[in-house]
This record gives sequence, structure tokens and C-alpha cells, in this order.
Amino acid sequence: MRYRIDISYVGTSFQGWQSQANGQGVQDYVEHALSIMLRDRIRAIGSARTDSGVHAENQVAVFETNAPFDQQRWLGSLNGILPKTIGIKSIQPAASDFHPVYAAKGKAYRYRLWLSAQRNPFVNEYCWQLGMDLDIILIKEALKFFVGRHDFSSFCAKNTSAKTRERTIFALELECRQDRLVDIWVLGDGFLKQMVRTMVGTLVDVGRGRLTPQDITSILEKKNRACAGETAPPQGLCLVNVFYNEIPQIGELIALAESGFSFNIF
Repeated sequence: MRYRIDISYVGTSFQGWQSQANGQGVQDYVEHALSIMLRDRIRAIGSARTDSGVHAENQVAVFETNAPFDQQRWLGSLNGILPKTIGIKSIQPAASDFHPVYAAKGKAYRYRLWLSAQRNPFVNEYCWQLGMDLDIILIKEALKFFVGRHDFSSFCAKNTSAKTRERTIFALELECRQDRLVDIWVLGDGFLKQMVRTMVGTLVDVGRGRLTPQDITSILEKKNRACAGETAPPQGLCLVNVFYNEIPQIGELIALAESGFSFNIF
């Protein structure tokens, strides 16, 4: 039987989702916990390879086992075995052909900025603390140039293994919360390695006046990573959700996500 497992994690102490040789990927911990609980060697396949230090409010994975399904016992056992920075939200039977990557119709990420000259240690694990104001109007103007299907070669890591660098961005939204807290939401059909973080780093350059909103178009056209801004640090990024049926409007997504872990720390 194949099972879908929904997972949340604070990525600070992990080297991303993907299994690592040193065992410090979130996948390693989840597989280890499943193997202990089910007394068998279990392999889990995740929907997104989040970078080292990146968080997830809802990562989706699948695994297979012949063990009798006991939802409550499995949930309790896994959450008891795993470190407290990883939480199992749900486990449910899945179709035998369900694949968390290939079946996904869309993914949503949120990047969080803290705009204050005063350092705040309570947000350091979840935000990029810039220590300055940005021109929010210019950033909002720049968002629209990412929307649509583009070759994002300029906005991904040079060592990406992706076969194609074309992706579709359905929508972007900037939300200011408590003046100093700025959320940039990105909804798309898929994302390349460090793509969202490079987009954010470039948007910050727009907010600083180093680039104009219109420069986004020319950077996309050049297909050259050197033309875009810096890669924003990982702690500000969070995989919010993966969608397998209807993709919500970005406004609906923002409203629904307000119950997520990082909204409650401020």
C-alpha cells in the first residue's frame, strides 16, 4: 500500500529535504522514523527539494509498506520518534500511482523580510533581516514582470540538474504586516533550485533602487545568473503548500495560511 504523509518542519538545523550522506536531510529523519515504527526499511519520496535551512509548512511525501494501517498509532509514533522541529500533520492511503512530484499542479512559497535597523533575535530563524527600509511600491511594480511562463535561467543556481528551466508563475503578492514584516508570496507550477531566493534577492535590489522594475524583463531575457541579484538567505523561505487538485487564488492562499507556524511568532 502507498501512503501520503504531510510534513511540516523548521529547516534551520537540516540540510534541506533531500537525503544527505551525513544523514542531515529531513528525508533521512522521516525515513528513519518510519523504518523504526514499521520495522522495515522505508523509502520516502518528497514533493519538493527544499534548500538547506528552508522551512516547510506542508511538505508532501509518499512511502509504501505492507503493515496494517493504523492512522492514530502511526501519527503518535512518528511524532514521538522525530525531533521536535519536524511534525507529521497527517497520514492517509494514496492511490498506487500517486507521485508527489509528477501529480503536483502547483506550489506556493512565502519569503519573509524584516525591515528594521533594530535586530530582532526572535525572528532571525524565519526572516531575512535587512536593517533598512525598501521602496515597497517599486517592488510591487516589479512583481508583475515575473508572472507568466519564462526561462528562469537567470534566477536559479548554476548547478541545477533540471532538464528544462522554463517555469510558470501564476501569481505574486506582497503583503506588509506590522510595518516591518514583509511577506512575498509566489504561486507557480514548479520552481528551480534557489529560484525563489534569487527572485527575492533581485526584488530587494529593486527596493534599494539598484534596479528598476522593468529590469526584471531584461534579466529574464539574458538567461544569465550573473545578471540577477544575490541569492536571499534560506531562513526567510517557506514551502507553504503543494496543490494536487484545484489551485487557489493567491488571496485565498494567504488567508488560509494564517494558521501556519511562523505567523504565530510575532
